[in-house]
Amino acid sequence: MKKVLFATTALVATAGMAAADVTLSGSGRFGIVYNSQDVNGVDTGLSNTKIERRMTINIDGSGSTDGGLEFGGRIRLRSDEGDGASSAASSNVWMGNDMFRITVGNTDGALLNRVGYYQGSVGLTGLHWANVSFNIGTSRFDINSFSSRGNTGDVVRLDFNVGGFGVSLSTDMTGAHNPTGTVSEDAIAMSYNFGDWTVAAGYAADGSGANNDVMSLSAVGSIGDFGVGLGYTDKDNIGSKVTLSGSYNFGDTTVTAFVANTDEDTPGSAGISAANGSETEYGIGFTHSLGGATLAGGVSRNFQKNTMADLGVRFNF
Repeated sequence: MKKVLFATTALVATAGMAAADVTLSGSGRFGIVYNSQDVNGVDTGLSNTKIERRMTINIDGSGSTDGGLEFGGRIRLRSDEGDGASSAASSNVWMGNDMFRITVGNTDGALLNRVGYYQGSVGLTGLHWANVSFNIGTSRFDINSFSSRGNTGDVVRLDFNVGGFGVSLSTDMTGAHNPTGTVSEDAIAMSYNFGDWTVAAGYAADGSGANNDVMSLSAVGSIGDFGVGLGYTDKDNIGSKVTLSGSYNFGDTTVTAFVANTDEDTPGSAGISAANGSETEYGIGFTHSLGGATLAGGVSRNFQKNTMADLGVRFNF
């Protein structure tokens, strides 16, 4: 009897798990990264090469109400080279449908959800990520975004979609893009998709009154086998940056390149002019399908006149 009861309990529990629709997915990569370790022409004396290794596991749960309203959430685990153990990211939860969704927790703000920042990314690892228009000199990765390791703040984001038009609104009381990290980031962004092209614009304001606002524009699309991306971001008191990227696909191989230029509000406000840095950044890379995995590599040069290159394999599972 105890065996029957145990088996019945296990069956019910398993059925419940299936009904909850909890899924696992992930990605991995490994390779080698070269860094010239020059900062505006001065050698830092650090090692020029390192082994790159990363594994990511996504835990996603989803379901729906009797009325057809969907809901779900995500937690991520990640481990890189040098880590003693995996690090768990804070979760996010969401509810909605094709026209409306609310997402709460560790998630992208309105700008990252709509604006095409990552066109022109090169290499196995992204290298300097100089192709991202909001990375202006020393002012980098400073708008609300999903954190794969910790928690960038409890973001509340509303998404509306009708046809090819979409609007996102978000707020975050920790204000990740504000240097103090203690005031709110309130943002709005809009996008419109027509055929193979998407245009987007967004604005984020912080509640401190310190004029640390961010405005971004993007246009991303394709013409046959050619991909094109244009991005622009302006940050009050820091400067503005424009990025242009292109890609070409032939068979199993895609080649991608970008060039970016920064204009500081005042010399040194973005850590460029005052340190004899470069206003121009550029990079080129490739990907080649291995049938289930991807060989990737690239080289880039950033505002500090530092050169990086990488080569390796990445895959999803």
